[in-house]
Amino acid sequence: MKRVLLVIIFSFILLNAFAQNMATTFDVDGIKVIWKPTTKDIIHINMYYRGGVFNYPADKAGIENLALAAATECGTKKYPKDAFKDEQDAFGIEIGGSSGYDYGTISLNCISKYFNEGWNLFADAITRPVFEGKEFGLLKEKVISSVKQNESNPDDRINQLSVQHAFIGTPYAINPLGEEKTLSQLRDQDIKNYYYNQLFNKKRMFIVVVGNLSKEELISKIKASFSTIPSKIYTPASYKIPVFASNDVASEERKLATNYITGAFYAPNMNAPDYVAYKLAISTLGERLFKEIRTKRNLSYAPAAYSTNRKMPFGMVYVSTTNPKAAVQVMTDELKKVKKEGFTENELRDAKSGFITSNYMKEESTSAIAASLGNAEIVSTWKMVEEMPGKVAKVTLKEVNDSLKPIKGIKWTYLGDKKLMDEAMNEFNSTLGPGK
Repeated sequence: MKRVLLVIIFSFILLNAFAQNMATTFDVDGIKVIWKPTTKDIIHINMYYRGGVFNYPADKAGIENLALAAATECGTKKYPKDAFKDEQDAFGIEIGGSSGYDYGTISLNCISKYFNEGWNLFADAITRPVFEGKEFGLLKEKVISSVKQNESNPDDRINQLSVQHAFIGTPYAINPLGEEKTLSQLRDQDIKNYYYNQLFNKKRMFIVVVGNLSKEELISKIKASFSTIPSKIYTPASYKIPVFASNDVASEERKLATNYITGAFYAPNMNAPDYVAYKLAISTLGERLFKEIRTKRNLSYAPAAYSTNRKMPFGMVYVSTTNPKAAVQVMTDELKKVKKEGFTENELRDAKSGFITSNYMKEESTSAIAASLGNAEIVSTWKMVEEMPGKVAKVTLKEVNDSLKPIKGIKWTYLGDKKLMDEAMNEFNSTLGPGK
């Protein structure tokens, strides 16, 4: 009883904390702004570009990530590369650009004392990047090297293969970081044309600002820097989420000390009524897998279950193990069990407490807050971030237990010893029972 009371009190304190300095939104010269004032000395700003891998074909994989990286690393019309870097170093300013599955960003992180200096670099990287040939060539080689390293890293590789397998036939099968072949063919002019003709458009851009600055100062900066950005027709992509109705396995053989296994399955999108319940259910499933796979059987060091906040979401179970047969059997058995029997009130209470402490106490940095608001805006609405504590508190055990019932099939991905995979095929093909 004492533990329950402490959870309620702690939740109430956090709910009140998040009610203060709530985020708001407004429009400045055609650009949507999401602004969350804080008392922190660090200011973080993200300019978002909608679309991600839906913006380009597979043979151009990596073009957007490379374009946004180049905008922040190859210099601008006002600041050549070395001058841009010197300015960053002098004032402790961090500027970066990248792109993923649903969106790209150019970001600024600086202390409030040097906000003017940081904004000048940030705004110039967005409005006047030059994509100079020599500097672009050096950056491209660095990105290709990074892609090769990701492919050689088992965890990075299994994550990449998992999404490609689960979303085969959709743009999500494209690696947003690119591949050596596609990146090698991109020229500086290709990148320049892509940025200015495709991304540089108020209709597909919005900005998230978190930090200690006034609304008036922010509006003034945006008007002065971004009023000349063109506003062109932009039609958001349509998303048809695959139905994971049955089990199958995709594999890549590799000699490793351990074997890497993931299983992708149904997840609701952020707008769905059962979204919050599902997040709590997956978190609790992860706790069960850790207990059954690591603590009881010592089959893996870090088994996990998680879900993604994407336009096309999915849930995932993960394990690295020398005994695939036993590990997969435990994962499928636990999924069957929770679908049939559900969780307990104690597990729900712990999940709520863990969600608040882990997901909100960790998001004390302005960069994490900005990322949460921006990602939610892409997937649903930024308001979800502010509403989540209240929604979590209201979720019932029945809602949590019902949220996993739609899971019907698993898209398994395997990296490692194929012989051990073949021995585990009965477990990979084990059905989960009827969905609702």
